[in-house]
Amino acid sequence: MKSALVELVVAAIKAKYVSEKAFYNEQLGITPQSWDRWKKGEQGLKYENMQIISTLFTDYEWMLVQKVTRRREVMGDTASSAVAEFNYLKYQIAKTWINQGLARMEWQKNQANEPGSNRRSNTVVLRLITDYNIWGYSDIIEMRLPGVIQQQIGHDERKLLDWVRDQSDQIKQDQQQ
Repeated sequence: MKSALVELVVAAIKAKYVSEKAFYNEQLGITPQSWDRWKKGEQGLKYENMQIISTLFTDYEWMLVQKVTRRREVMGDTASSAVAEFNYLKYQIAKTWINQGLARMEWQKNQANEPGSNRRSNTVVLRLITDYNIWGYSDIIEMRLPGVIQQQIGHDERKLLDWVRDQSDQIKQDQQQ
């Protein structure tokens, strides 16, 4: 089993759901034992469950997950965590898209406010979308942010770029420590 993949999946679950149990129980419909065995690399998951796991990420982010996982297989573990590497890549790409005027931003409604939801409620989702004018082929990066950030940034791309730069710099500093 690819430990980087497990690390990235668990981080995404913790960012989006109130607990791992809420995710594997309600989304995957598997037992705690099956979930633990998958995390330890002792067994795989059904194709359908891997498809559900992939929906924790946008298509573009899933491609980045595959690249980070593959790089770690080939290069071995690096000094930073797979999650830090993934987040750094997302912020670097977001910075490039914003600098070059390639992305538009959308604030996404938080699904946690729906009755019976097991999703985290203390965040908002900022989506950066690069559109190629071909239906279904947009690249999207999602960032989960504290709600107060939405008020600070609004739809001001300059403020967003400053915030992304700060986050990217912070991740890089954390990696070097």
